[in-house]
Amino acid sequence: MAVLVALGGATALPAAAGAGGGGPDDCRTVTSQGAVQGTVRGGTCAYLGVPYAAAPTGSRRFRPPAPPAPWRGTLRADAAKPPCPQDLSDGDGRGDEDCLHVNVWAPRTRGAHRPVMVFLHGGENVINSASDAMTDGAALAARGDAVVVSADYRLGILGWTELGSLDRSYAGSGNNGLRDEAAALGWVREQAAAFGGDPRNVTVFGQSAGSVSINALLAGDRPERLFRRAVTESGPGYLVHTRRSAESAARRVLTVGGIHRVADLDALDTRQILELQRTARAAAPGLAGAVFFGPYVDGSLVPGQVLDRVAAGSARNVDVMTGSNTDESDFWALFRPDVLKLPLSGYKVFPAPLAARKQQMYDVYAADRPGLAEGRVVNAMLTDQIWRIPSVRLAQAQSRWRPSYVYQFDWHVPYAKGVPDAQNLGAMHQLELPFVFGTLDLGWIPRGTETLAAQRPELTRLSQAMMDAWSSFARTGSPGWRAYRGTDRATRFWDLKPEVRSAPRDNERALWDGYAFPGWES
Repeated sequence: MAVLVALGGATALPAAAGAGGGGPDDCRTVTSQGAVQGTVRGGTCAYLGVPYAAAPTGSRRFRPPAPPAPWRGTLRADAAKPPCPQDLSDGDGRGDEDCLHVNVWAPRTRGAHRPVMVFLHGGENVINSASDAMTDGAALAARGDAVVVSADYRLGILGWTELGSLDRSYAGSGNNGLRDEAAALGWVREQAAAFGGDPRNVTVFGQSAGSVSINALLAGDRPERLFRRAVTESGPGYLVHTRRSAESAARRVLTVGGIHRVADLDALDTRQILELQRTARAAAPGLAGAVFFGPYVDGSLVPGQVLDRVAAGSARNVDVMTGSNTDESDFWALFRPDVLKLPLSGYKVFPAPLAARKQQMYDVYAADRPGLAEGRVVNAMLTDQIWRIPSVRLAQAQSRWRPSYVYQFDWHVPYAKGVPDAQNLGAMHQLELPFVFGTLDLGWIPRGTETLAAQRPELTRLSQAMMDAWSSFARTGSPGWRAYRGTDRATRFWDLKPEVRSAPRDNERALWDGYAFPGWES
């Protein structure tokens, strides 16, 4: 694979205030692009909206990211930039195509060579941003004594549609969002010292779609050029698309939009692009709309399937921690309560190679959950198929080369009597994020606000323990529990009383043996 991204090659100038080189209240530093003025945020300096690549607009709209231009004077980085264009649930698009920016949070106290933690957000590669309040990096930076970075990257059609069939010069455009993420990591290594960070100790961590991208990067050639450590949260390599799947999604977009040339897409304004994107996803069957966009095996940037590549040693120089949440699929009940009533006959994404064992597997899961309704049992199977089992397979593959670590987030709002079933939700998708970042933003889940008010001391302790584990991993390569290996399969469970368990639910894990979890096919 060619070098993922090379941004200039300039060396960061000496750090200024807020990054270890001046008065602690100044929050001013100097990068190789120019001076940056941030703002004080508690115990940190926040630098918001710093460009890591040129605006992907005009002739660069469907091209790989280009290096950012330097600026004269001092860049005021005191407010978040608009996110990349995306759909909202109310149907109104928001964002700006000039969106390739990072937010940086660095401790105000003097210091240098701190670990650097770079976050890639989730959102099905169609929504969310680096500036979400839930994943604000200030608390994590302060508690972990680390430099925390969050990056925006192109979403939807603009970042993940393969246009090589229309014009060979656009081959690989279906991975431009991944190239954006790699460019952000390249920028971080170039500029980390200016914010007090150690460019040799960069950890990338991501959730959901962001985690899937990290898996894709782990499958690349020498990912250690971009980061030393990686944390994948609820987004396995199983969801990295095959080439056939990526090309099929692109055909759907082009057909729905009546697109015959790249120029036809270029002629659409941002809102028209979003409308086309919404229509194409809505027409996709089953779960295909939820995983419509994403990285794919293109043979160069992503040379092969993730588990095969990792097992062969593609990430042999990278420390890996991976995990999932106990009830991932409950998240979608926030929008479609009927998902909790999915019958076994409606479980259409169940792997075809295991079809003859489907009922047998269901019976085992049901026996382990006596009294649980059929839909809940099916969702437990779905959670294992999409998230848990592929994640532990990653740890297993990587353990051939380096110690790897597995966690499971198990806390949830206590179940309540007398409320609709869809409001009694477990440890769902993305629920770990408010704890990892220390924001304790629980207002988006049923009874979350009330639970936080009643259990704030306990939930604060859980959050602090998770922040300590994530920052310890970033600093040393160990999160504080034993590695996942052999038959022990040590797994850290995060709940009000965290503990390490050996081979949890191993009878269910073993049911998936023999299935290779190849790339996603829509």
